Order: sequence, then C-alpha cells, then structure tokens
Amino acid sequence: MVKLRVLVFMAILILALAGCEKVEQEQLTVYSFSGENEQLSISNGIIILNGTEETFSGGDLKVSDDFFDNIASYSTTFYIMAGDEKDVILSNGMVDMTGDTVNVSGDLGQISGDSAIRRIKIDGTSDLKNILYFELTTKDMDGNENVYQLELSLTEITKSDGD
Repeated sequence: MVKLRVLVFMAILILALAGCEKVEQEQLTVYSFSGENEQLSISNGIIILNGTEETFSGGDLKVSDDFFDNIASYSTTFYIMAGDEKDVILSNGMVDMTGDTVNVSGDLGQISGDSAIRRIKIDGTSDLKNILYFELTTKDMDGNENVYQLELSLTEITKSDGD
C-alpha cells in the first residue's frame, strides 16, 4: 500500500515537472509599467506574457494626502484604449460602511489568465505604448466624485525566444 502511494506520488511529480519544462520552452515576455502626476503615482506594475497565459499585476498606488484625505469610497481600473473603446484589464473598488475614510494607497491587485491584452492580441512593446491607462474614481465624505486618469509607460524587461 505504501509502495503504491509512493509510485502515485512519483508519477504526479514527474507529470508536474514535465509540464514545467513545456512552459519554459514557450516565449516569455515581461514588461514593467509605471506612471505619475501631481496627485498619484503607480510603481512596480508587471505584465507577463508566455504564449498560453498572462499575468497582470497592478503594482503599488501612492497618492498625495492633499487630494485624498477625505475619501469614503474609491475604484481603480486599468484599461487599454483600442481606438475609441476602453477595454478593462483589472478593476477593484473599496467602500467604507462604518463612516470612516479609506486609505487609497496600496497594492492594486493582480489577475491571471485571458484578459484584455490577450483578447486584442498585443504582441510587442510598441503596441502597448500610449494605450495603457489607469483610472482612480473617488467619492469623498460629502458625496463629491472625482476621476483621475494616468497614462502608464511600459518598459520591456526581458524577452526569451525559448532557446
């Protein structure tokens, strides 16, 4: 019985390692992105494309306290402009139900799988320049809504042809 369990475990391990080898052979492209203005900045954003999957990590948002000290709720959205269409990649929101203010700064989340980048088949850095954007929509304690947009610049970190 123990030998059977060991054999099953070994078979699963071999299959898992064989799957890892396949992924490493596919083309891998990694981009970083960032952007800033006088109200907010985004750093450490990453996009990983490898032929079958992609990962989009929004990075870190830092805001100026002068603009964001009285916020009751907010939403963040990363999107690509394809012509006149806004194609959302990742969107998150936060609402405080206790009557306190919320902290807008922090981690912007991540998504893996088939998102907007794959759907519109963007393949290179030149295709991604001047079309990746971030939008922060806030509502203050008085109910006033503000929208802040930021164009993000991309840099290709690494590209491997699977050699």
